[in-house]
Amino acid sequence: MIEKLKWLEKNFEELLCAIFMSTTVGLLFFQVVYRYGFGKSVAWTEELSRFAFLALVYFGTSLAAKHGSHIRVTAQFKILPKLSQKYVILLSDLIWLAFNVVVMIEGFKLFNSMAAYPLVSPVMDFNLRWVFLIIPVSFALQSFRIVQRYYNLVKDGTWQALGREGDESSVR
Repeated sequence: MIEKLKWLEKNFEELLCAIFMSTTVGLLFFQVVYRYGFGKSVAWTEELSRFAFLALVYFGTSLAAKHGSHIRVTAQFKILPKLSQKYVILLSDLIWLAFNVVVMIEGFKLFNSMAAYPLVSPVMDFNLRWVFLIIPVSFALQSFRIVQRYYNLVKDGTWQALGREGDESSVR
């Protein structure tokens, strides 16, 4: 059981992204075949594929945070001493975490407010409150992965590599 939980913790975002990508592509493929093969459209596939794509994008940001592969401009770090570079990267990641906390708080506020004033999807009549929950949950997971990445950097002793040329690929 513990091995399964470790596997899930290690591969959670990959699994979610694979499910959401397969759902998006499968539904769109079905829609195209049905439209051109039978001359009819199935509206719910477009709406559900849109929700799956939204989830794919947001949970994909968590996957990128887990691997340290978010797009980051680092050219300005070259003018700084090597020691300062890692602290500037750390500061930028702390700002990123603060932003994530704000998005999580506001996202949960939105989720709660949508209970009183529900918004439903036009075709599937689905309460969009649950779709909007993707945003704060994915930002919470993203924040967890950022903190976990720094924990692993310190634990593995690779903290010194942060801020060096090509650090993002070597730190993964």
